[in-house]
Amino acid sequence: MGIDLGLEKFIATSQQELIARPRFFVELQSKPQWLQRRLSKKQKGSKNWHKAREKVAQLHEHIYNTRKNFHYQVAHHLCDQASIIFAEDLNLKAMSRGMLRKHALDAGMASFLEILKHVASKRNVYFDKVDANLTSQTCPNCGVVTGKKDLSQRVHECSNCGFLTDRDVAAAMIVEQRGLAALGLGVKL
Repeated sequence: MGIDLGLEKFIATSQQELIARPRFFVELQSKPQWLQRRLSKKQKGSKNWHKAREKVAQLHEHIYNTRKNFHYQVAHHLCDQASIIFAEDLNLKAMSRGMLRKHALDAGMASFLEILKHVASKRNVYFDKVDANLTSQTCPNCGVVTGKKDLSQRVHECSNCGFLTDRDVAAAMIVEQRGLAALGLGVKL
């Protein structure tokens, strides 16, 4: 199984399953801001300052725990479906510095890949990363590079063979094909 990580949909699998990305921090963004403002108004070192600081810490811990729980649930779900899983080898550090950094950090892709690697090894599922170059620009049916696409273009349509599918699913299919080819298993292109 190939998986494509993204910000629109958290995961798209080569079996055409799309898993939505919960927005853990973005949905609760106003609450930490409110608590941080209240904390800044307190006199540093006072009992109320310590209580406010504790509330901020509890909220951040809650966000962290819900994200981690979601990652474990998805990792187990993927391991239930396949005995071999391939993921894109993305430059996550560069993604966390770009315009969508808040969303990239909120998704927690690096921690998800570490959790998936851990769960896969515990459950005897083979997991590996493959080259991410041109995955969303290559047709999984015929192997032709269709060219650069805008992020707003969510459907992959091959001009060569007419293959039509979701853009992220097509990328996941390419990831799976590259992974199987790296293992030496036969893959049609």
